[in-house]
Amino acid sequence: MLSRISEFERVLPDLRARRPAQRRDINWSRYARVLGTDVPNDYKELSEAYPTIEVGGFLVVSTPRPGQEDRSAASKLRALEVLEDLAESDMAHGYVPYPQSGGLLHCAETSSGDLFYWRTGDPDPDAWPVVVSTRNDDWWEHDKGLVSLLTGLISGEVPPWGLPDPFLGCDAEVRVG
Repeated sequence: MLSRISEFERVLPDLRARRPAQRRDINWSRYARVLGTDVPNDYKELSEAYPTIEVGGFLVVSTPRPGQEDRSAASKLRALEVLEDLAESDMAHGYVPYPQSGGLLHCAETSSGDLFYWRTGDPDPDAWPVVVSTRNDDWWEHDKGLVSLLTGLISGEVPPWGLPDPFLGCDAEVRVG
């Protein structure tokens, strides 16, 4: 069985060409301590394989920097400010920001303001669905994890409700850093 990262690399060949030679050593316990929770294993696997990924100058998945886990986790929490404003204005479709029970925690974004969150609440982070909030106010969930969602959006197997259609093709340029 292929790993989630292998599937992602298969649908986005330019990504594999940019994989660093060495696995990135991230102190996940330190990251979780600042964040106040653990994160899903597919995100950990992606983060250990790649620094921050930008696809097509559009999609950005920020990953922790080894040795800067505190700063990286704090950045994830700061990214919730938009959701906090939406929730206070009753425009978040019933979603609330983390650390509230079942709150959303930022995991990716696009340059046009579409946001991807994990819906926390389950004690097992691997069971957290990803909530997509588009700039057009479409909100929907994907229950198979972030890497699965991104793989499906790029391959066309997951419909890009409210996102640009087609989302990004397999030939999208990838930058890591």
